Amino acid sequence: MRKYAFMDSTQTQEVADFLKALGEFNRLSLVYELCRCHEPQNAMCLCGCCSVDASVVSRHLKILTERGIVTFEKRGRERTYTLNRSAVANQLRALADEIEEPTRGGHDGQRTVRM
Repeated sequence: MRKYAFMDSTQTQEVADFLKALGEFNRLSLVYELCRCHEPQNAMCLCGCCSVDASVVSRHLKILTERGIVTFEKRGRERTYTLNRSAVANQLRALADEIEEPTRGGHDGQRTVRM
């Protein structure tokens, strides 16, 4: 049995921000690169997947971190990044579930989403 909750505008904005973070070419390239990594990576190591320098990669990683797509660990002055696999998969899976099986019972301009 599926459980549903009403999605308010704040939640809709969070999903939009998540998708926007993934919707930029270099950020998505970083996500794909982190998918292949079994160990945390620093910004310099991730430069190879994008045609931009480390400072630009760092800015993209900051956005991905703010959206919960990647996590980081600070070791001295270095930050190493890891894909937040379960959070990303859950967010995308919830959206895919909604696309495949629209919910019923939404009203007042709210969307219902599976919880």
